[in-house]
Amino acid sequence: MKNLLLALFLTLSVATSFAQKGSIHGVLLDSADQKRTLNYATISVFKEGDSVLTTYKLSDGKGVFKIPNLQVDIDYRIVVNAWQYSVLRKAVRISAASPEVNLGNLLLPSSTNNLSEVVILAERPPIIVRKDTIEFNAESFKTLPSAVVEDLLKKLPGVAVAADGSIQVNGKAVSKILVDGKEFFGGDQQIATKNLPANIIDKIQVNDDVEAKRRDPDILAGNIPQIINLKLKKAIKSGAFGKIYGGAGPRELFEVGGIMNFFRDTTQVSILGYGNNVNKPGFSMNEVMRIGGFSRSGVNSMMVNSEGGFALNGISFGGPMSGGVQKSAGSGANFNTLTKKGVKINGKYFFGHSNNSIEQLVDAEQTLGANRLFTNTNSTQNNKSYTHNIGTRIEAKLDSLTTLTIEPNVSINLSRNNGNLKTKTLNTTSQLVNDGDNTSVLRGNNTEYNLSANLWKDFRKTGRSLNVTLNVIQRDNLTDNFNLNNSNFYAPPSNTLLDQLRDNNINSFNLNLNANYNEPITKSLTLNIATNSNYINNENSLVTFFKNPNNQAYDIAIPTLSETVMQRGYKTNNRASLRWKVNKSLNIQPGLVFNTIDLQNEFDTNADFEQHFQFFAPQLTIRYKDLSLSYSPSFREPDVRYIQPVANNTNPLYIQNGNPNLRPSKTHQINLNIYKYDTKRTLSYNAYLGGSVQNDGVIMSRIIGSDGVQTSSPVNEDGIWQFHANGNLSKDFKSSKRQFNINTGFWSNYTRGVVRVNNIRSHTNIFTFGPRVGGRLNLNDKVELSQTYSVDFSKSSYSDNFFTDLSNRQHNSDSEIIVRLPKRIVWETTYRLQRNTQSVAGMNNNIQLWNAAVTFLFMKNDKLQLKCSFNDILNANTRRYLNISENFIRDTRTNNLGRHGLFTLTYNIQNFGGKVGGRETMFRF
Repeated sequence: MKNLLLALFLTLSVATSFAQKGSIHGVLLDSADQKRTLNYATISVFKEGDSVLTTYKLSDGKGVFKIPNLQVDIDYRIVVNAWQYSVLRKAVRISAASPEVNLGNLLLPSSTNNLSEVVILAERPPIIVRKDTIEFNAESFKTLPSAVVEDLLKKLPGVAVAADGSIQVNGKAVSKILVDGKEFFGGDQQIATKNLPANIIDKIQVNDDVEAKRRDPDILAGNIPQIINLKLKKAIKSGAFGKIYGGAGPRELFEVGGIMNFFRDTTQVSILGYGNNVNKPGFSMNEVMRIGGFSRSGVNSMMVNSEGGFALNGISFGGPMSGGVQKSAGSGANFNTLTKKGVKINGKYFFGHSNNSIEQLVDAEQTLGANRLFTNTNSTQNNKSYTHNIGTRIEAKLDSLTTLTIEPNVSINLSRNNGNLKTKTLNTTSQLVNDGDNTSVLRGNNTEYNLSANLWKDFRKTGRSLNVTLNVIQRDNLTDNFNLNNSNFYAPPSNTLLDQLRDNNINSFNLNLNANYNEPITKSLTLNIATNSNYINNENSLVTFFKNPNNQAYDIAIPTLSETVMQRGYKTNNRASLRWKVNKSLNIQPGLVFNTIDLQNEFDTNADFEQHFQFFAPQLTIRYKDLSLSYSPSFREPDVRYIQPVANNTNPLYIQNGNPNLRPSKTHQINLNIYKYDTKRTLSYNAYLGGSVQNDGVIMSRIIGSDGVQTSSPVNEDGIWQFHANGNLSKDFKSSKRQFNINTGFWSNYTRGVVRVNNIRSHTNIFTFGPRVGGRLNLNDKVELSQTYSVDFSKSSYSDNFFTDLSNRQHNSDSEIIVRLPKRIVWETTYRLQRNTQSVAGMNNNIQLWNAAVTFLFMKNDKLQLKCSFNDILNANTRRYLNISENFIRDTRTNNLGRHGLFTLTYNIQNFGGKVGGRETMFRF
């Protein structure tokens, strides 16, 4: 009911806000040549006697314009600005009797004067479209006092800012953001958009990325990246920006942190520190990437979860990655400078610590002919992690066409995990088959050394380029896993006790050379040659010990559970293709793929064997306007952990074997993608279809004994299909005081796999589909409303009657309201509803998460903020996830922090343009 009322209110608000009252339309023509239309000229509308902009529009590709939603019985003044033409002003009155005003053909004479010299300051147009540049007047788009550049960009017509901060202008991706024509913070886009105040911007200029056009002369017009240049009211040479915060609440909850960036000319220093026990990151990912400096120093790995938690380069910045309740802390620093010779130097050090307590319940049901097997697990875990990451990045432009980048990096991770897993298995008649109590202790020390070097060479001949990358990686993973397990079996009754230590040391060395060369043969033909060569040297050493009852030490070695695998050899992936530019709209690129695998596998006690494989196949890419179609084959050997012949028995109820006889998998993948942005209608839509057919794919074959013990072994299978599709449609309505976005879309996935249980083989067809719809309304930054709704359908079917079809449906709804009234007070609330059709005993299928907050703003530009937040008001205190795979349907519930409140004081720092040193230091906030 709440969602229905909110959706109805949002719909009525939109209808009221954008209801048409009166309009002005006409056609713009060249006065000397009236057959020549003036396209993309700016028509600004002012109330007579008022210098405040009411609204504006651009003429379309035929010189036609129409300005709707104007009040009746009002005298207006329209001002027309077109590049290289004189300014046209005209008085217009809209009356109730004649709300539609047709101005007919408006003739503009050409002008040789600079446009900015003839525009009256009070009538400065919001948009000027020149031959190759779009220029926005920042003062025509009102923002909040605390707004940053990103908030300003969201108000500009044709500009879309995604949730991850990426930007598109008229459907084209923005590749670079400049400040007064120069790179800001090493060219990092979001340092500028998320930190520069909007009120220091004078103009925003947009034009094509000429470097991208030079590197790829055949690039389609719709794919040319854009460059945004922020013209400041006053030049910035030095400054500081960031924030410090601290908060506390009942149950000894707290959060504290600070993140700062100091810069002077071409040198930047970033520092951060945080700590909390409220289950959230110390900072957003964008803050860590931009202000924290990770985007400048390079990101090798990234993990993100749906609750907002994330980890970069193996460092958790808070927020549990797999549910639970977490305490987290971290700190770090980043240094970035540009030398006089143009060399970019970056250095970083970051430390992260997390302590995660997880309580998880899993109910799994699997079908086995006329029987079913029900497994319930109840696990508690306490996982501690300590991670250090230190690295350097050096980028040198050897000449105008050659760039060399060198990146050494070291990561150290210490894991200290303790857990208990209680398992209970029942048959169709609810009789107990087995149960187990497993206590585990894991101690892991992992170190990774990485050296990467990249050489990019452009040649004077347009389109000719060479890109070479060398990566050297050494990993040392040392793990001690202690297991104490007590298992009971009831048909017939028996008991087993296991107390062991698995000492597993994995050392790997990888040398990778990647080269890519482009050679234009003619104006329409370009040859591309690419090669990827790997040398690998891996060792997986496993030694298992039982506990000695005499001295309580783990010193009884078990040869049958111990083995060392040495894997050495080479792999290559070679590709050659010929790109044919048929015309401006069509590119066809056929090619060939040739892969080789030559590996030697040595064992201490098992027989050695070698792997020699070759793979040869065609590939094809076709691009027509906004549509692209590609076919690509791949060839991959089985992971070394699959060929380890020793069984993993850490949980005696679920034993996993290895298989040294696995063959490499062969995958044929096809992708179809279309993206279109309609500038005139501010409408964007895209669709994607991708799929793969895999032979010799690796699946897990399971044997389920009468005692309920499940033993799985990796085996090769043909005919594994995976297809996925998604589509999105988005429409923007923007005026000077209100913005509205409505979007809809879907995602779907189809998997045709193979399931093997007790030597019964069956094809499985799993289909998932999820349509969604959403909208967001912003009324002059006073009220913001957002609503999304989606339904997820899941269904599986099987070719063998031994397995029973499964299905599930889940409804998801997210609502958000933000009210900035009265002045300097912000009210906000979010409500999430998740309803699942799958029933679990004692489990509420309707999970409701309701959060609310009120923020009080103080000081100039709202620098000081006091936020009173109330989380999980309904005390749902759990997270639920349900999925279907193989012949399983699993329902997983994980604990969460539950109902809690927090009072947080935040001080935002934005100090730009001050003197450096003395009393007027950049540290003066």
